[in-house]
Amino acid sequence: MSMTLQNDKKINKSVSQTFSVFIDSDLEREFFNAIVSYYLNESDKLGLGLGKSQVTTICRILLYGNEPSSEDSLAWQICEGNILGEYHKKEFAVMDYLHLVSLELRKQLGQYSTPVKIVKYILKSVGYIPTKNILFKNLIDPACGSGAFLVESSRIYLNALKKANVPLSEWYPMFTAAIRGIDVDPKACFFARLNLAMLLAPPILDFVSTDGISKLKPLPVYCADTLHLMVLKGMGASPVYDTLNTSLECQSDFVVGNPPYYKIRGIDRSIKNAFAESIYGHPNAYALFIHAGIVMLKANGRLGFIIPRSMLSGLYFKNLRGFIERNTSIKEMVYISDRKKVFDNVLHGTMILTLKRNKQSREKVTISFIKSLKDMENRHAEISVDRNKIIQRLNGTTVWFVANTSETYAIIDRIIKEHPLLSDHKINCRAKTGQIVWNRVKPLLTTDKKPCTLPLVWATDVRKFSFSFNKMGAARPCYLKLNPKTQNLIVKGLSILVQRVTADEQPSRIVACIPGEFCKKERNGYFVENHLNIIQPAVGNSEIDLYFILGIFNSEVVEFFFRAMNGNTQVSATELNLLPIPTGKYNYKIANIAKEIQITRETKKENLLRKLNVLVGKAYGLDTNELSFIKRHLNEKEYDNSGN
Repeated sequence: MSMTLQNDKKINKSVSQTFSVFIDSDLEREFFNAIVSYYLNESDKLGLGLGKSQVTTICRILLYGNEPSSEDSLAWQICEGNILGEYHKKEFAVMDYLHLVSLELRKQLGQYSTPVKIVKYILKSVGYIPTKNILFKNLIDPACGSGAFLVESSRIYLNALKKANVPLSEWYPMFTAAIRGIDVDPKACFFARLNLAMLLAPPILDFVSTDGISKLKPLPVYCADTLHLMVLKGMGASPVYDTLNTSLECQSDFVVGNPPYYKIRGIDRSIKNAFAESIYGHPNAYALFIHAGIVMLKANGRLGFIIPRSMLSGLYFKNLRGFIERNTSIKEMVYISDRKKVFDNVLHGTMILTLKRNKQSREKVTISFIKSLKDMENRHAEISVDRNKIIQRLNGTTVWFVANTSETYAIIDRIIKEHPLLSDHKINCRAKTGQIVWNRVKPLLTTDKKPCTLPLVWATDVRKFSFSFNKMGAARPCYLKLNPKTQNLIVKGLSILVQRVTADEQPSRIVACIPGEFCKKERNGYFVENHLNIIQPAVGNSEIDLYFILGIFNSEVVEFFFRAMNGNTQVSATELNLLPIPTGKYNYKIANIAKEIQITRETKKENLLRKLNVLVGKAYGLDTNELSFIKRHLNEKEYDNSGN
């Protein structure tokens, strides 16, 4: 091939100034030298005959060419000293860099490595496949990390170029116009570029051989804070560091990724204003990235993220759900039931969510359940569901129900439409969260009962139809001293106590009891810690017997319903208040059998529980076949009994 390489002295000088800012360890130099060596070998294979000086310049442009000056970079980048110094392996895999970063920083940034199987599934889900249709469309990962989505999408894009018989010399400029990544972590960006540089070596070298080094653009991985970048763009301001040079809004055909997961405390006012439509309470970073991703999409563009399931029913995500409902069509939801094997050191329940940017569509939503990543390779069962079966309006807000059978949706629909909610005035009982946060009152805790103390009930004291005060003994102080602050937090009278933290793997998500004898004994009141929910009649009397509600809560029907609506390990008071309660002729019988179960020995409860489930099913208007379906559905799950 003919060589038209330009004099690279000026380029080399400007790039090396940036280069010195980030090369802070022998290891990073080793990475850079490795990519230079790789490019020299590729140049020789292609017969280009590039010299080491030229290849070094090319690699510097690719890996560092779009970084800011040292003065600007200090204004925004997150620093952790020499994080690469933690890496001591003789051989390295450039695909992932998280093993180089301390766990503390990973948690701060909400970074978790995305399994390749999930990356491939999401790209296919949004329709990013190797056809000529994607050649002039663009894709962005707004939290790209070390480039898992960028690398896989690049493979697909290069395959599409090859199938379309596009000349090799045109591949790189087309690629830089088609695929982009952004990440706040400069080290992540370095490794993303390194991964892309290895993948794209032949088309990059071929481009340079015909067009020269001076026309070589850096790899399209930008080190910036996506959320702040969008805020500043929306305000018409110029960010401190902005090499994107274009608006992010309505610019992308595909938005994909694994956004960071962490609660944002003390949120910046500009962020709060920009994302006001989707924020409620303490936002999680991934929720803001969903909002940002939707805004980035062109009309009919598609978003595919892997995210926690907490957004399905959580109170803090109610505005986000509304934002999604108003601006997109839900195309697909993949519920991943195995929480422990998707991301290392993370116990989030996760799901894949695919959205299409358009007004509400009548198209059905595809839903599937998989147990683990292994199932992604195999064809798994899926169903198509009407959007209005998934999105249910309860007490003025929407909750998303995710289930794997049409029978489940039919039962859920009937339960919702035919019965008032716990928070309804007809029931006049509301759930609230226990107000004692133990580490905030630690100096007031004691193991001894004294005149100036009242009992403190912990979540470990509560089991299904069972209560045992001071279950943990001396391991947890069970009395709290009275003072002006705690005086207002006393609970008096009979109450239902419900555990706030349960998991899919446990046999029961709703774990509730009434500590009847305890409540009678403690006439002066008691305290309840914040890992429990409390249910009592609202101000004024309620005609509803609390034991009736206890029987309803601990039934198979409510277990079935709650699992379909809840997406995380939290059993919030908000969700309990959204549970439909079947008042009517069975109230008295259900209350009595609940009382009997609570005073019966564990070994003799089984028969009573069967009777309870039949009565509750009748109260909800469910027939024998539907109750049998519910029991089979619950029995199919794999449970860990250690938590009950």
